Amino acid sequence: MKVLHTADWHLGQKLYEKERYDEHQAFLDWLLQTIDTEKIDLLLLAGDVFDTPNPPNKAMELYYNFLAQLLNSHCQAAVIVGGNHDSAFSLDAPKDLLKFMKLHIIGGATENITDELIEIKDGKGNVVAVVAAIPFLRDKDIEYDKNNNGITQREVQIVQSISTHYKKLADLVSEKKYADNVPLLATGHLFAQGGSANSDDNNEDEDAERKIYMGSLGIVPPSAFTTVFDYVALGHLHRFQQVGGKNIYYSGSPIPLSFSERKDEKMVVMIDFEGKNIKNIQALPVPTQLHKTLKRFEGTLTEVCQAITDFEVHTPTWAEVLLHLEQPTPNAHEVVLQTAQEKGNDFTLLRTKIESIQQQNMTWATMLQQSQRLQDLSAKDVFQQLCLEKGYTPEHLKNLLPLFDELVEMAKEESN
Repeated sequence: MKVLHTADWHLGQKLYEKERYDEHQAFLDWLLQTIDTEKIDLLLLAGDVFDTPNPPNKAMELYYNFLAQLLNSHCQAAVIVGGNHDSAFSLDAPKDLLKFMKLHIIGGATENITDELIEIKDGKGNVVAVVAAIPFLRDKDIEYDKNNNGITQREVQIVQSISTHYKKLADLVSEKKYADNVPLLATGHLFAQGGSANSDDNNEDEDAERKIYMGSLGIVPPSAFTTVFDYVALGHLHRFQQVGGKNIYYSGSPIPLSFSERKDEKMVVMIDFEGKNIKNIQALPVPTQLHKTLKRFEGTLTEVCQAITDFEVHTPTWAEVLLHLEQPTPNAHEVVLQTAQEKGNDFTLLRTKIESIQQQNMTWATMLQQSQRLQDLSAKDVFQQLCLEKGYTPEHLKNLLPLFDELVEMAKEESN
């Protein structure tokens, strides 16, 4: 049996207001071709099918068109679980219909945990694989003392609850005593210990990716997945990587979703089973021509403009500029934009962010005037600047920022 593991599609995602439907469509077309070429029997999609809980109609169209084409491919079955960006309700809505087409959807944790155990059967009704289809476990699914303000204690309780969820399914698998030649797989959408969000030296996204459980980092040790499962397919971190000492992998996202992922080679994972023994695990690179090239330029205004001028454009490129200025330069954005426009239609400047040495002494309004566009400032940027303007010290901010992050995550959780 051949299994293909993918995750973190984020259909409907925009990068600084630029839509990415063409890139996602190109990936899905390539994925279908790969499934037939490699003769994939089972597809695992480990969460974050969509970028938002209420995806645009176009994103839904991409998803359902893919499922329709998957039915006519070599693939015999698919297991799709929800991630923290997905709406469990929306994913689950058609599950009863889709399961008759051997498309098994687990959008959120089920009331009866046995429903998360998916038996993959052949045409004769024989079980040929078993998947513990565990989605992203939301705050309501995790048992911990929500009134306990101790971060360390909450961390322990959250990890224990997640580990218990996996152990219950592992025990259920063991009780069923499947044949010795049946592969046992599990999914997960979480931050596993030893994982890294991406390979960027200045990793902007890792903290955001870690904070997926309320008030805690929720880092799950590989031991939580138990030794029962032959392969664990993870989602949430956008870089292909192995974690732990056994067959526990993140496939990563199929296209770079932020400039911090610009250096990452995008992958899907193919697992070749002989019985329940893994013959080979192979990372299949997603062709780079399927997505835009993301390029970051950083330095002084002169350095950045020269680097853009010298850059050779071979494929459609989206650029981000981080400017280091010693003093306010109100026309900096226009200068960079004009330089970028001279590169032609295949080079698009998406963002110019001012990284001034005197930034801590600027008002957020001055920062906005320099950068020209509100989307160049994150919510945290604005919050920090407003706090500084109100007289809060950097020491105060150390205590305030974790609370701000928690409020943001709480808002996201409620929107799901």
